[in-house]
Amino acid sequence: MKNITRIEIYFSMIEGIKYENPHGGAYAYVQFLAYARELVKLLKPLNKVDKQIDTIEGVSWLFNEYLSATFTPRQQAIFENKKSELKDTFNSIRLILKQPELDLPLGGKVLHRQAA
Repeated sequence: MKNITRIEIYFSMIEGIKYENPHGGAYAYVQFLAYARELVKLLKPLNKVDKQIDTIEGVSWLFNEYLSATFTPRQQAIFENKKSELKDTFNSIRLILKQPELDLPLGGKVLHRQAA
């Protein structure tokens, strides 16, 4: 449960990053990279979110590549677009985290739920 709370905190931190800030657009990119790195560390032990982790890492890779470029309004559009796309990824992770486990360990054996 503590891990899920920390994951939610990082979701909020990433969603709260503003491109328009006193430090400039590059700072927003660096903030995203730092928060995403910590988020991925928290998500790695969860087996069912590998696809979502790949999405987050892909956005991080893209932002890292743009850090060497001169920041223009285009970078702001890219940042806002990718941040918007990640909201869907975060929502899918939330749904996966709320799903009850299908395999329940019981005395060393695994019981499987069956459809009626």
